[in-house]
Amino acid sequence: MNDVEKARKNLSELLNFVENAPENQTIISMDCNDHCEQMSKLAEQVAAGADLEDVLPELKEHMKYWSDCREEFIALVSVLKAEIADELPELD
Repeated sequence: MNDVEKARKNLSELLNFVENAPENQTIISMDCNDHCEQMSKLAEQVAAGADLEDVLPELKEHMKYWSDCREEFIALVSVLKAEIADELPELD
C-alpha cells in the first residue's frame, strides 16, 4: 500500500469514526479517573461472568470506538479474573 492509499484509508477510518461513534454524554463523561469506583464495579461484574452488554450496553458500544477506554477496562477485568482464580503472582 503506497502513501496515498494509506492516507485514504486513514481518512476513511476517521470519517467512519466521526459518523458512527456514539454520543452518549453519560458514557463519554465517565472518565476512568473521575469514575474509578463505578468502572471498578462494572469490571468486577464482568470478571464474575456478567456480560457487559447486559450490564451497561452503552459502555460496550462506546468501547468499540475508544480503544484507550477498552484497553484499560479489559486490563482491569483481566486482573480481577486472575485474582478470582488466585493466579496473581506474589510480589517479593
